Amino acid sequence: MRPVLSGCGCSVAVMSTAEATVPTTQADPAEGERLCTIGRVLRVVGDKWTLRILCEAALNGVTRFGEFQDLLGIATDVLTQRLTKLVDEGLLAKSAYKEPGRRSRFAYELTDAGRDLRLVLGALQQWGDVHRPGRSGLTEVGRTREGGAPVRVALVDSGDAVVTAEDVDFRYAI
Repeated sequence: MRPVLSGCGCSVAVMSTAEATVPTTQADPAEGERLCTIGRVLRVVGDKWTLRILCEAALNGVTRFGEFQDLLGIATDVLTQRLTKLVDEGLLAKSAYKEPGRRSRFAYELTDAGRDLRLVLGALQQWGDVHRPGRSGLTEVGRTREGGAPVRVALVDSGDAVVTAEDVDFRYAI
């Protein structure tokens, strides 16, 4: 493993591609070392499968184990681990259901915290549409339920005016 980088106050251990495909946050930052909000969030949702599970649940309404597995092509043990983590972290709630003639199974519904991630997922999708478009072209983040007007994710000030990212300074509130 390579040394820890602390650019934005976030302690992130950078691994070689042989060790991992994405940076992972340190489990326990050293005393006095700051871990920013993004670092704390990445501890929960920072791996490929967790984000894809959340995307299916939050944007497409998927709730059942088999549906996640079929849509994502994810191994059973990995899916079980990620769903358990999302339940433990309070992003999904696990509830039993039973179809006639079948054994009990579980559904995974978004909690309020999980539903709040739709904004983040929408922003990621919007960024990807612009900077990493697929062969089929752009997609839409969503449309309003009433009227069907397209929507986009934006930074908005306290007066409800849209502000560009270049006009925002991100600072620690200590």
